[in-house]
Amino acid sequence: MNIIIAGGTGFVGSEVVRQAIPDPRVKHAFVLTRKPLPADIAGHDKITVILNEDFSTYPPEFISKLGGAEACIWAIGGRVPQFPDVETARRVSVDFTIAAAKAFLDNLAPQLSDGRKFRFLFCSGKYAEWDDKKHLNFMADTRHIKGQVERGLCELADANPDKFEVFIVRPGGITTKGGRLKATSANIMGFITVDHLAKDMLKIVVDGHSQRILESDVLIKM
Repeated sequence: MNIIIAGGTGFVGSEVVRQAIPDPRVKHAFVLTRKPLPADIAGHDKITVILNEDFSTYPPEFISKLGGAEACIWAIGGRVPQFPDVETARRVSVDFTIAAAKAFLDNLAPQLSDGRKFRFLFCSGKYAEWDDKKHLNFMADTRHIKGQVERGLCELADANPDKFEVFIVRPGGITTKGGRLKATSANIMGFITVDHLAKDMLKIVVDGHSQRILESDVLIKM
């Protein structure tokens, strides 16, 4: 499968890129990023790095660079405190993600043959909340923003069931590669190591899954 990986220099995205290289199921990966990748990765014949300064728009000349892509792993975003303000967090998390999904739906999905659907996998977070008006006692802005992205992506998929499908992963805390987790913490808080999460995301984007939204407990057991 030829896939797009958005956020290739981030904590999660960079691990997805590194695991995609030796994965025989991934024929090629188009890596969308604002910053250059390390030379050992960028120079691999399985990787095409596409530097992008504006993730809100996808003109024809940009889409042409993604020809043959069948799926996308979207790992751009984060918690609100990681951004200068809530509006910036919302623009990066919601506007950028939905703009890309619509562009891929309109331009890449029609290129697929044999009735295949373009597959879009979004890395969300535990406790994402779709109801914008619901009062939340902790991480309210982050959870509402994640929920807004999820809702928008699912609406796109539901409106285009013959050519676009969405999968959403909801990890809790994400720890460093190879880190050890106490079983009780993993079960309650949904913690997962970044290498385990990346492996799960690649499996889902290639093989699909019976569930559209995969909660942390499902990811931990994969």
